Amino acid sequence: MRRFLLASHANFAEGIYGSLRLIMGDQPNVEFLCAYMTEDFDLNKEISFILENLKLEDELIVVTDLLGGSVNNEFMNYVNRMDKKVFVVSGLNLGLLITLLSRQFEEKDTGQIIVESIDESKESICLCNKILEDSQNIDDEF
Repeated sequence: MRRFLLASHANFAEGIYGSLRLIMGDQPNVEFLCAYMTEDFDLNKEISFILENLKLEDELIVVTDLLGGSVNNEFMNYVNRMDKKVFVVSGLNLGLLITLLSRQFEEKDTGQIIVESIDESKESICLCNKILEDSQNIDDEF
């Protein structure tokens, strides 16, 4: 089973999880981790607990908030290190999550699904003013 973990600094992961549930309904295979919310927070301990509770047949797709951030870097330490399949994706955003979860049951390689989902979600990041400007320019030509 493909499992998803949204991981961020502070409350971002919980907030985006709430938005995801509003749009797609309950997602029992999606969890979130809000790092550094208490002074005694231990990210390595949390990651170890999460991985220990994965089944051997599970694949864990971790979507972190920031490439090179401490949350992302700690999860990167666990890629290819255990007998678990862990994929770490940076750039947590709602469009990416919707795309990933819409494709979660496809019988394709998980890495391929992730790469294609990233490519698709990149197209939704834009300056909307430019879209309106381009649209008005086309209308003006007619």
